[in-house]
Amino acid sequence: MKKRPYLIGLCGGSGSGKSWLSVFLREALGHKAVIVCQDWYYHDNAGLSAEESNRLNFDHPSAIETPLFYRQMRRLLSGESIEAPSYHYATHSRLPQTRLVEPKPIVIVEGLFVLHDKKVRDLFDLTVYIDVPDDERLLRRIRRDVEHRRVDLEETLRLYEHCVRPMHRKYILPSAAYADMRWDQFKEPSFPRKMLATVRAELRGTRIRRTKQPKARRRR
Repeated sequence: MKKRPYLIGLCGGSGSGKSWLSVFLREALGHKAVIVCQDWYYHDNAGLSAEESNRLNFDHPSAIETPLFYRQMRRLLSGESIEAPSYHYATHSRLPQTRLVEPKPIVIVEGLFVLHDKKVRDLFDLTVYIDVPDDERLLRRIRRDVEHRRVDLEETLRLYEHCVRPMHRKYILPSAAYADMRWDQFKEPSFPRKMLATVRAELRGTRIRRTKQPKARRRR
């Protein structure tokens, strides 16, 4: 029997560096790792009017089709391939084309709500919350939207004020309590290399102990 894939969950606010860390790990691990993005699983919102589109909140947990996401993660853990959905941000629609994801020894999942739902987070063998100050994340989001998504500054700030910031405080930041590891990005520049060493130890057969209960934060 093949060994069950080792499932890693990367969580953090918008602009925290989830995608960067997932790519860093995959490139270092090569063919032994695959990435799944939770935002592939946004609900299909095709056919909405401009006014309805403006009311969409992609930073609320209900924006994700969690039952489908959960089922497909279970299939990957069972050693089965999945046909993951593809989401088109410009039209807010789910494309008819799917993307084939094959199980690998290491499956890296990154997303805003990786730690939000208990049933989902219990699937993971190792979870990381990436901690980055709000102002830095906003600057990164502005650069990304302007340079790569052609979103103007006013729209980026509107979304940040009405969706990103309040949803981060209500849903995403509290979920950090469930993470096995918490990366303070500015204080721990060596964290990605240390995490890579941890994952490589898993590939050699050393199982990493999980912590499934919320962790108390130390008082400073």
